[in-house]
Amino acid sequence: MNKPRYSLRKNLGYALEGFWHVLTHETIFKIEILLFAVLSIVTWRVDVTSCERLWLQVSLFFPLFAELVNSAIERTVDLVTREYHPLAKAAKDSAAAACLLSVIVTVLIWGVVLLPVLQ
Repeated sequence: MNKPRYSLRKNLGYALEGFWHVLTHETIFKIEILLFAVLSIVTWRVDVTSCERLWLQVSLFFPLFAELVNSAIERTVDLVTREYHPLAKAAKDSAAAACLLSVIVTVLIWGVVLLPVLQ
C-alpha cells in the first residue's frame, strides 16, 4: 500500500492554511474572531466562578467551529456544481443552520451564566 507518511508539521500547516483562508475570505468569520477576542476579555472581567468562566470561554469556540465547517461544506458544494440543485441548497442551508444553532447555544450559555450576575 502506498500510504504517505504522517507529518505533524505538514498537517498543522494544512490546518493553518484552512484557517487563514476562511479568515481572509469570510466576513462573518472575521466578526466572530473579533467577538471571540472581546468576549474572552469580558470573561475575565466578570465576577463568576472558574467553572462558569470556563463555560463562557468554551462557548465562544462553538460559532468558530461551525463557521469553519460551514465554509468547508460551501466550498465543496461549489466545487461539485455551480448550478442550482436542491441537494446543494440543502447542504448549504444545513451548514448555515449549524452556524445559527451554535450562536444560539452560545447566547443561551452566556445568558444563563451572566443573568444572575447582572441582577
